[in-house]
Amino acid sequence: MKYSLLILSITLLLSISSCHRGDPTAKESLKEAVETAAEESGDITLTREQFEYAGMKIGTPLPRSFSNSIKTNGLIVASRTGAAEISTLISGRVRQIYYSTGDYVKKGTILFTLESNEIILLQQTYAEAFQQLKLLQSDFDRLKSLSDENIVARKDFLKAESDLRTTEAKAEGLKSRLKMIHIDPSQVEQGVIVSFQSVVSPINGSITRQEIVLGQYIELNETPIEIIDTDNLRLSLQVFENSMAEILKGQEVIFSVPDRPEIKLNATLSQLGKTVSAETRSVKCYAEIDPEERSLFLDKMYVEAEIITCEREVLALPETALIREPDRDYVLILLEENDQYYTFRKMPVQTGVTRQGFTEILDDDLSSLLVEGVFSLWTDE
Repeated sequence: MKYSLLILSITLLLSISSCHRGDPTAKESLKEAVETAAEESGDITLTREQFEYAGMKIGTPLPRSFSNSIKTNGLIVASRTGAAEISTLISGRVRQIYYSTGDYVKKGTILFTLESNEIILLQQTYAEAFQQLKLLQSDFDRLKSLSDENIVARKDFLKAESDLRTTEAKAEGLKSRLKMIHIDPSQVEQGVIVSFQSVVSPINGSITRQEIVLGQYIELNETPIEIIDTDNLRLSLQVFENSMAEILKGQEVIFSVPDRPEIKLNATLSQLGKTVSAETRSVKCYAEIDPEERSLFLDKMYVEAEIITCEREVLALPETALIREPDRDYVLILLEENDQYYTFRKMPVQTGVTRQGFTEILDDDLSSLLVEGVFSLWTDE
């Protein structure tokens, strides 16, 4: 394969040249040096002025912490307690609406009110049961006293007790239903009847879906509003079944959204699924996002992630110090240096993984390499 040597772009050369106070022929002599090297032995000899002009530096592979990881993807979702679908326990028409999509609400906040005849009927039934209960309680107390003195038949007392307990159960059931639709039973006991119920938020969060308008009729158990608590968002990741042997709770997860891949965020693996999807042959796992970063996301956002399975120390070079070719990678090693010249030679090198701009070097005892300025000299054609 024929290789050609690349000189700095014309714009960069002109920019540097305008500030350069040395030999005005520096860039021409640099070009001649690398072109001659390409045609002859492959060694490159540069003057000190050329070396400095191109911003080159000599160094060695340095220790760096590298990690083994498993790549996956998934979604940002709410936790079990971080999402709520608001439904109604009684059918009715929307009377008032207090919030809309995007609004933040606190737990217990009234979202909308619903009016219906059923709400009025429920209160009336409870009020009647409450009054009947007082009457039955009085009758029971009277018969109990007479029964203790053997003045009344035992069966009359037992019937009074049965009627009292039955009505007590009915009244308690109605009271619970009133509390579920946020109507105060004590007000009903005093004869205060309202024609509407208040539908409240069960969690803190933002309204992500609101599909009601004034006057709309809502059926029983319909869910027209959805609320998500962004403080409880987490990652739902799809891990292929053949990678599960390397996955453990507590492992670090580094993730990003496709629109901003340069921004890396952190999470911790917290739950491992136990079922393999028949369609994707993957297992659903969950990771907890760092609390200070949860507010940056929206529910159902797509993410790309890496699960860090282990950490190791390696020797590495900046990725830009390598000459990448289809069959292998190369470095430029310093052959000779004196007061006037530097001489480099292209040498093959064994490489491993690349992480965050650095590449693992598998060869031992490498030193005196050109670690900065390589791209200004050499590129594949």
